[in-house]
Parts: sequence; C-alpha cells; structure tokens
Amino acid sequence: MLAFRSISKMIVLIGFILLASCTSGTSTSDNTMSGIITKDNLLASEASFNQSYQAFSISEKDKLQVNDWPRDLHIEIYFGAWCHDSQREVPKILSILDNNPNVTFQLIALDIEKKDPEHLAKKNNIKYTPTFVVFLAGKEIGRIVERPTQSIINDITAMYFNSLKVID
Repeated sequence: MLAFRSISKMIVLIGFILLASCTSGTSTSDNTMSGIITKDNLLASEASFNQSYQAFSISEKDKLQVNDWPRDLHIEIYFGAWCHDSQREVPKILSILDNNPNVTFQLIALDIEKKDPEHLAKKNNIKYTPTFVVFLAGKEIGRIVERPTQSIINDITAMYFNSLKVID
C-alpha cells in the first residue's frame, strides 16, 4: 500500500510539472491577446515578434524614404499573435516606423476569430491578418493585406503619392 501511495504521488507530481511546462513561457500566442496594445507590450510578451523586430533593419535609402512620409500619416496595424504572416510582417513595420516618429500607429491584436474587444476589426472590415490600414489626414488611402506587393515601404510610399494625384 505504501508503494502505491508513493507511485500515486509521483504521478500527480509529474502531472503538475507537465501542466506547468505547457502553460508557462513568454508568449501569449494561445489566442488570449486581443485589443489595442502597445509596441512595448507586444515585444515583451511575444518572443517571436521581438526576435524578428531586433533582427530587421532597413537601408539608408529606405530610411530617407520613410523620413519623407508626412507627419499626418497614421497606420492601424491589425494582427494576430497566432498568425505566421503577422509574425513576419508586424515586426518589420514596427522597425520601419522607428525611423519616422512623426508617423503615428496603433496596434490592434485580434483573436483567432479576428475579433477585438473594441470591435475595431469589424468596424474596419478586417478579414485577414495582418492588415495595415494607412490614413492620411484621417482619410484611408490604402491597405496592405497579409503581405506587401513590393515592400512595406514602397507600398506605403505609393499609397501616399497616389493620394496626392487624387487631390490634384
């Protein structure tokens, strides 16, 4: 009987250890991240995003192009922490935006059903992640959905110049 209790205790202990190892970590990719989030919170809570952000850099030519973006440019970044396209593209745009502090942005994390507590994704008809909605002076001028056509920088620059043609 004593051996049975020891074995039972050992099994329970092993079970707790296994459960703890499955639920601990620095990532919240278990679909719990949802809603407006800061860049710092995202990078602190999602190791894969942070690693990609740290590894990404842009050329001097691209830095000049990003610095030419107007100060009334705003980008809403809809993403899923669980989404491989988001894990690839969101760290890039965050790194790019570091080069022009005049461009504002908002990070909106979506759950696996592409919903957020503020219903911003529904309001803005977001179907895929990531989606970068680009605004100039409060008016939407374009979107990058899942991946850029050329590059994030070139696509946003083209949106800006195309919006100027509409104004003329």
